[in-house]
Amino acid sequence: MHPPSDSSDPADRTVAESMLRSLAEYDVDYVFSNFGTDHTPIIEAAAQLREAGEADAFPELVPCPHEFVALSAAHGYAQASGDPQAVLVHVDVGTQNLGAAMHNAHRANAPVLIMAGLAPVSDEGYLGSRDNPIHYYQDVFDQTGIVEEYCRWTNEYRTPADPTEAIRRGLERTSATPPGPTYLSFSREALEAPTPASPGELGSIRRTRPAGADDESVAAVVDRLEAAENPLVITSSAPGPLGDWQVDALVSFAEAAGAGVVEHYPTELCFPRDHELHVGFDPGEPLSETDLLVLLETDVPWVPSKTDVPDDLTTIQIDTNPTKPEFRSWPFDADVTVMADPASTLRTITAQLESGGDGSVWREMHRDSAEAAQRRAADHRANERLTATVLSDEISNHVDEETVVLQGALTNRPAALDQITLSEPGSYYWRGGAGLGWGVPAGIGVKLASPESRVISLIGDGGYLFSNPAASALAAENAGTATLTVVYNNESWESVRAATRSQHGSGTAVAQGVPEGRYGDAADLSCISEVTDTFSRRIEAFDSLEETVAEAIDAVDNGTNAVLDVRVEN
Repeated sequence: MHPPSDSSDPADRTVAESMLRSLAEYDVDYVFSNFGTDHTPIIEAAAQLREAGEADAFPELVPCPHEFVALSAAHGYAQASGDPQAVLVHVDVGTQNLGAAMHNAHRANAPVLIMAGLAPVSDEGYLGSRDNPIHYYQDVFDQTGIVEEYCRWTNEYRTPADPTEAIRRGLERTSATPPGPTYLSFSREALEAPTPASPGELGSIRRTRPAGADDESVAAVVDRLEAAENPLVITSSAPGPLGDWQVDALVSFAEAAGAGVVEHYPTELCFPRDHELHVGFDPGEPLSETDLLVLLETDVPWVPSKTDVPDDLTTIQIDTNPTKPEFRSWPFDADVTVMADPASTLRTITAQLESGGDGSVWREMHRDSAEAAQRRAADHRANERLTATVLSDEISNHVDEETVVLQGALTNRPAALDQITLSEPGSYYWRGGAGLGWGVPAGIGVKLASPESRVISLIGDGGYLFSNPAASALAAENAGTATLTVVYNNESWESVRAATRSQHGSGTAVAQGVPEGRYGDAADLSCISEVTDTFSRRIEAFDSLEETVAEAIDAVDNGTNAVLDVRVEN
């Protein structure tokens, strides 16, 4: 990101215009926007720039009819490109509507600059003063406090501060390690004010990240690896930063060390899933075979209550943020902790390794898992069952090197991961947190960042409803993005039922069938997207699956959004 180099006279601009120009100069391409009465200075500044033939002087404003959709789209763009985009929301109520998307961006370390209007601060006498009763209702004591815990930086712009510096600082902090949301608020009066005199040339935005490990740390890791027979890596993020995944660094390391690799709840593809050293997504079985564990850029490597870890297992942690200060509890110990850039560190270690394990135990585990997945799909197909396994297997027939899959299913997540074997860096993303519904609007951002890719969002029926599907469809229309959404519809909150069975297996709720796991009568969820020109179909039988999925893919490839509501066996 480079500093602004605009030659026009800043004295003739409003703060709103300066902010718009600064966003573009700092390489922000899109502002995913949910407009309100607090944004009139921005709307006017954009209109004047368009009138003057300077539409390229500010980012494209993408109207999003819900704030969750706006932030999720920006999150998707950031994950796919590594570049932070901006979100514009409306005072306190719009900030509240960010909701679960704010949680996801925080946990996924997604760089996004969120800009929010404030209620006007003056009763009269200024351009932008209160002129509507609602402006008194919107004036709350601590609007920033709504989202502060989830932010890497917050600020309220106030004159006579330099608006370009406010934008620069927000983008710098959102891009630092660990990246994540930042929040900048402003009143109408502040946006309407003339741009204050600039203090001078501003520096570029710094994207800070730890360097590679020091020699002593590398030597300690190399010694332990050369003594190990079956080293294992558990990872959740690619070795490199967003947009520069450097998956090859982990591949070279695993091959040199003979290490198996588990992707435990990965936010992006960390390791090719067809590689013979990839040993799945659950660390349980691999942990029983390893004699040296490497925790590589992972927030939750396993669940202690469900996973047996040998007491004498030596553990090495390589992480840009090893102590996880944003987690209230982090009960995972390490014998060697290396705070460093994972990709650089892995390359250095690989270059110094003189011997390693043969990897045979991991190759056998990978082969057994792949063969079991194939047998499940073949068996279900032979019996004409419309299961999550069969649906995922059918989708895999339409996945190539240019396809990006967004994972949003819950109870059907294992089937999707097992059947859709992805290998290309940047071909897979997950929301990184607990906020359901992300995959549908995030697909908008991913498609904007990677327009040549075929984007497929997988999501459960409960999650689809959380995605604000009508608002997502309208935002996709506004952005000109065509993606395929596949709803794994088991007509329930099956994860609620599963959790109840796990905790109270012999209880009364389970005996009653956990009725709280149902959220309503069956409906054709694909119809919601028909607020726009969308290819929408409901699939209820095995024999219509292949043809309908192919039709949906064809629609997307020809520029039409598509939604499939597939009734899978529960």
